[in-house]
Amino acid sequence: MQLQKDNPNIKFVMPKEGCMLWSDNMVIPVGAPNPTAAEAWMNYVYDPKNQAQITDYNYYVSPVKGVKPILQKQDPTAAKSDLIFPSKQFTAKCDAAPTISGQEETKITQAFNAVVNG
Repeated sequence: MQLQKDNPNIKFVMPKEGCMLWSDNMVIPVGAPNPTAAEAWMNYVYDPKNQAQITDYNYYVSPVKGVKPILQKQDPTAAKSDLIFPSKQFTAKCDAAPTISGQEETKITQAFNAVVNG
């Protein structure tokens, strides 16, 4: 997605089977030396005006409500991007955690490793 922003010859194509949705997570481990600072950082990052800047930079789907109106003012192209704001129709066949097991899991793991490791 990031490459597509800079190169219109690259295009993300949704497989007809759908896709797997994912997310990055912020957590504070038990026993963290400064959980107050960690929480302050999380609050900063998840503030819509700060998240809009991050979203515009990395072209990731934003988990924060209120980012799109800010981007409409700062970067209208980003606000219109299906990469950042995919439609419900686009993600209809997507799942956060598909259930796979046995031979199917082995086949997928082998295919993934072949792509990653060559």
